[in-house]
Amino acid sequence: MSEGLAAGTAEQRALELQRAGGVPLPEGEAERIAYELIAAAEEAGKSVDEYVVEYARGLDVKAPAPGMKSAFWSHGVPHPELPPGVLLSNQFVAGVWTEDENALNPGSARYLEGTPGGEVLGQLHLWDSDVYKTLGLNKEQGEALARNAWSALSEEYAKTTDGEAVAFAQTLAPWTVAYETEMPRLRQGTGPENIHFMYDLPEDVLKGLPPESQALLSEGRVRSHLHFIAPDENDPPTQKYWAAGYLDLDHLKSLPTPEAQRAAVLEVCAKVAHLDGREADVEKLTEEVLSLRTEQETAAPGVEEQQPASLSAQTQQTQQTQQTQQTQQTQETPEPQEAAQSGHTPVTPVTPVPAAVGTHGFNYMVGFTPEPKKVIPGPHGGPRPAEPTQAPPAPAKAHGTDIGM
Repeated sequence: MSEGLAAGTAEQRALELQRAGGVPLPEGEAERIAYELIAAAEEAGKSVDEYVVEYARGLDVKAPAPGMKSAFWSHGVPHPELPPGVLLSNQFVAGVWTEDENALNPGSARYLEGTPGGEVLGQLHLWDSDVYKTLGLNKEQGEALARNAWSALSEEYAKTTDGEAVAFAQTLAPWTVAYETEMPRLRQGTGPENIHFMYDLPEDVLKGLPPESQALLSEGRVRSHLHFIAPDENDPPTQKYWAAGYLDLDHLKSLPTPEAQRAAVLEVCAKVAHLDGREADVEKLTEEVLSLRTEQETAAPGVEEQQPASLSAQTQQTQQTQQTQQTQQTQETPEPQEAAQSGHTPVTPVTPVPAAVGTHGFNYMVGFTPEPKKVIPGPHGGPRPAEPTQAPPAPAKAHGTDIGM
């Protein structure tokens, strides 16, 4: 057993990493980093912002072996030793998990900040106020530069993931790198079926839903598509996936049956899959949505179907075609139980996918309830994190060496 596994609980070790990462830079180090960036940008004929993002995108985040588990993270968890309002960043939880996985099975897991590229970008300390002030940037500009650089690196990291993607997050906020940048790449690459979450959904999300709907929302391949924060119609968000991936929980809980709820959830997944360019999945999902709603109409023709007004034009067109075909089949086969003889083949429902296969399963941080960081209104596009979405990387010594529907 490694020293890491023997030295305290996972959450305590993660806290130690966070504290170590918060130590101020040595005197003069921030100025050295900033001046080197300015000089390199001038030599390349680019602005500092352009240079840093391009530099980050070219760093090495390739997986050293095929099929590795790759950790992703967002937000943080409360810790009793931290003051109110301060969270233990899931970055460090992901780092400790990676160390533990590799101690049990060497070379089996990785996380962004532990990759060669993550370590190099971390050494620029872009979140440090002394660094961005020396670059001539204010707080908003400095944090935007750091966020854009880490987002570029994160996108490349997600592209190289071909095994399980293990997400340390309870829910995904639509403005975060995890939701807007990483999840689309993972769904297109390793696939939704290989995305797993290490924390359960909050009780307020699942409360009031039947077991079938709770199980559906808890599947990683479904969770990777969804969020629960409504876009502001008066200030439309710039993020590509915000509107498409929003699931209205109040509307969902008002639907009368698990089948109707399933159709509503899968419809949102279909909208997100369409933005991903996963048209084969869009077709499968749309077919199941239409099949579920047709069954509801057949079972209870007097009950008006509760369908979101935002049903996409593509889905409406498909529904119209399917309904015409269904009408023809019904004329030939009036009784529902005879449908099998009419040639209509019901779409096979999405089967549950097991939770993440890892050392600790879902409840990695036993006794802790993950929660999003506090948000404040932004100048455009809805709420924004009050703190950076990507925490400063831990020191080098802290680094350890996964939906088609």
